[in-house]
Amino acid sequence: MPEDFPDRYCEEIEASHGIRQRQFDQIGSYLKVLQSSSARRRKAFFAPDHSSKKAYERSTRKYRRALSSRIGYPPPEPRLGSKAQYDLVASDAYSTIYRMWHEVLEGVEVYALLFIPRRVDGPRPLMICQHGGGGNPELISAFRRDGPGNYGWMVQRSVQEGFVAWVPALIFPYGGSEKISGPTRADLDASAKYLGTSILAIELWKILRGLDQVLKRKEVDPSRVAMMGLSYGGLYAQYAAALDERIEVAVSSCFFNDRALYPHADWCFFNHLNELTDPEICALICPRALMIEVGRQDEHFRVEGARSQVKDASIHWRKLGIPEKFVYAEFQGGHEFRGDGAFRFVKRHVAG
Repeated sequence: MPEDFPDRYCEEIEASHGIRQRQFDQIGSYLKVLQSSSARRRKAFFAPDHSSKKAYERSTRKYRRALSSRIGYPPPEPRLGSKAQYDLVASDAYSTIYRMWHEVLEGVEVYALLFIPRRVDGPRPLMICQHGGGGNPELISAFRRDGPGNYGWMVQRSVQEGFVAWVPALIFPYGGSEKISGPTRADLDASAKYLGTSILAIELWKILRGLDQVLKRKEVDPSRVAMMGLSYGGLYAQYAAALDERIEVAVSSCFFNDRALYPHADWCFFNHLNELTDPEICALICPRALMIEVGRQDEHFRVEGARSQVKDASIHWRKLGIPEKFVYAEFQGGHEFRGDGAFRFVKRHVAG
């Protein structure tokens, strides 16, 4: 290429590296300042009425609407009115097992496993058992001969306690490394956000519209619904119960934390830290019951982050005079569902 401007000033591009570093540092420092004051803005935004349970429930409706708006819930093009399909998988010593399929968006199905306890003597309470990242319904349900991994026999224990267990799927490659062709979860979430929704909203819609169908089954008592989940499953237990008041009691294991420490794109949304973080999401479950379970040696979410958020979460139950309906429990262990006391807590608080 000919030298058109031979007398121009020149320098090596690397010489301006310090300027670029300074620009990055300035924005990083600015965002840290904003983050340090986000709790104050959040307290100003989230101010429910604690004068009574009814007043509290009325006052939190606008926050539930705000959450729905922020994550793009419900997603566009819902499909309602079709019937769910149940395919028999097996019948073992504990339950009869079905695979369930139901279209809930244009061309999008909720997929789940359903466990009906043997010798059902009338409608039973329902336990939604939610797997986490890298998991699937087959893993949490211990289809592998070596058991359910870090899920602590959640499904089998639910059945043993007399629940119908419903196990909906989230979209993750098995173990985080299984080859799945096409866009990744992160790619799908980015595309969804371009279109006014999110993977969080889509999966919540799948869970809650699938729940509509399960509650129609004769083996299920629709007035007695609980949900528990590990890791991402704990996320969905918090958000599903926050959005849907049919879920009487929720158990979130190894997720609840200081969300500022873990800004994963598929659980972040616009203005997240200024409006609704984990304590506020949990507050949308109140006055229903919630148990938070945390491993002290959790390798993914530091226990100190969870401890720092408990006061802001529990205050709403305490102000309403029902502190027993919020439980924060730590156990000696890592990123796993332990369930110590969880089933007693659920059975104490599920309706009826």
